Amino acid sequence: MYILISIVFIAELIIALSLINLIVKTDRKVCHLNCCVKAFKPLAQTYLQYARTLVSNFSSNFEKTFSFIRKKKEQIIFKTVVMVSIYLLLILFKIKFTKASKIYRLISVMRDLAIELTV
Repeated sequence: MYILISIVFIAELIIALSLINLIVKTDRKVCHLNCCVKAFKPLAQTYLQYARTLVSNFSSNFEKTFSFIRKKKEQIIFKTVVMVSIYLLLILFKIKFTKASKIYRLISVMRDLAIELTV
C-alpha cells in the first residue's frame, strides 16, 4: 500500500516538475520575444510614418495627375469647338475665295490667340 502511494506521489512530482519546466521555458521565450518587440517598436513606428508619407504623396500626385488630365480635356474640347465652328462658318457662307481666305486668316489668328490665352 505504501509503495502504491509513493509511486503515485513520485509520478505527481515528475508531472509537476515537467509542467514547471515547461512554464519556465515558455516564460524565457516570451521574455525574449518581448525584448525583440521592444527593440522593433521604434523601427516599426518609423517605417509606418514613412509609409504614411508615401501614401499621402502618392495620393496628392494622383490627384494632380487627374486635375492635369481634366484641364487638358477641357482644352481639347474648347479647341475642337472652335475648329468646328470655324469650318462651319466657312462652309455656310460659301463666299468668294479671296474673301473666304481673308476671313479664314482672321479666324485662324483669333483661334491662335484663344489657344495662347488658354495655355
